Amino acid sequence: MMNKTTMLRFLNSLNKLEGKKKEYRSKSKLPLYLNDVLIGLLLSDGHLERTSPTSAVRLSVSFGAKHAPYLHHLYDLFEPYTNTGPASISVINKKTNTSHEVIKFKTVSLPQLTYYHQLFYEINSQGKLIKIVPHNIVELMSPIVLAHLIMGDGNLKLPDEIIRIYTNSFTKEEVELLALTITKKLNILSKVAHDRNDQYMITISKSQLPLVRELTKAYIHPYMYYKLGLESVNLDFFVYTLKNIPELSQFSTDCYEYKDSFDK
Repeated sequence: MMNKTTMLRFLNSLNKLEGKKKEYRSKSKLPLYLNDVLIGLLLSDGHLERTSPTSAVRLSVSFGAKHAPYLHHLYDLFEPYTNTGPASISVINKKTNTSHEVIKFKTVSLPQLTYYHQLFYEINSQGKLIKIVPHNIVELMSPIVLAHLIMGDGNLKLPDEIIRIYTNSFTKEEVELLALTITKKLNILSKVAHDRNDQYMITISKSQLPLVRELTKAYIHPYMYYKLGLESVNLDFFVYTLKNIPELSQFSTDCYEYKDSFDK
């Protein structure tokens, strides 16, 4: 939980902002659409950073340069919560002595994200902070969540047309829970398969592919259409369609202004 000093510092920072940055950061919740995007990101390649148990939390997202269009799409969605744009860095692989380009962005530290940190992180038996599948993932799952999980960690195995979601960082029990959630909540039959060592992935068969496409296509970035075996569409059309999704600017009914709560 954030302490009073940290919250006061955050509220004072809002006075320097204007427009959508000030409007969005002043609210206690993320917009409905971004909530689901973030859940999907945290199930895949997104990470939350927190310097202490009483500090605010920031989102960190990074992808290899070949996935730059998707990263820039994510940045556009979370832009009201950022102060700087995406940055490109060169990362050296010490084992192979080769380098590759990585593009990343981070939000500022936000009280809105402490909720997600509590959902997705816990201290394991060795005293290490690890990312987990939330115990209430069935309440959080949606087509938007699945879309970003696939874009982050999925691929389409050809010629079988089997979707594979590489959930290797989670335990077998967590992967089973996630697969069961996709099956029960979205009616997409999902199975758990052993990948290697003690790592497991989710597989979705060819027979389920039409339903996956139907539920997620509107939220899949055109650059990532290949992960569903689809041909890319005009990017301008995707951007136009996305901007007209009402949940992009809608907040849950229990959302409030931080200042109003702090003044009470």
